[in-house]
Amino acid sequence: MQNLFLVILLCLLNLKTAFAADFIVGLKAFKAQDYDTAFEEFNSLAETGDIRAQTYIGMMYFNGLSVSKNFETAAEWYIKAAELGHPHAQYYLGWMYDNGKGLEENKKLAFKWLQTSAKQGHPRAQNNVGVMYFKGEGVQKNLLLAQMWYMISASKGMQEAIENMNTLKGNLTDKEISLIKQMVKNCMVSNYQTCEK
Repeated sequence: MQNLFLVILLCLLNLKTAFAADFIVGLKAFKAQDYDTAFEEFNSLAETGDIRAQTYIGMMYFNGLSVSKNFETAAEWYIKAAELGHPHAQYYLGWMYDNGKGLEENKKLAFKWLQTSAKQGHPRAQNNVGVMYFKGEGVQKNLLLAQMWYMISASKGMQEAIENMNTLKGNLTDKEISLIKQMVKNCMVSNYQTCEK
């Protein structure tokens, strides 16, 4: 019985190593702009549930790389990866809901997916969550939370977030800015789990 368990374990480890190697081949091809090879490698992995490959397949359909541009198919792949927790897929899915690309525009779902991605540390999603709080789209307008997310995103070098943060700063009191700084600290120390006032 123990030998059978060891054989199964070794097979699973070899399978995982093979999948990792296939992903690396796909990634190298993608970076070299050999999109046909990348698509071939990623597609077989995506079909087996690899969320990284699913995200890349979504990106390839979204941008028309080696395949015809198809926002609906891109959305299908992003949904699969987003539901399994991939932060980039969650960001792109939120963006697609926000802009009505490949999916019917839905600001509440856009906020949901962008916030999910933001809480995993995705800097673009963090900025976009700030924008949604600033505009009151998909969520109740809240300038303090908007500035908090801008500051978090800006701390990672996101130029758009830096601009948004500096623009909004002029509309906030010193007391509010002090509170926001504490909110940023609480959010980041809690690994994005305590990000509300």
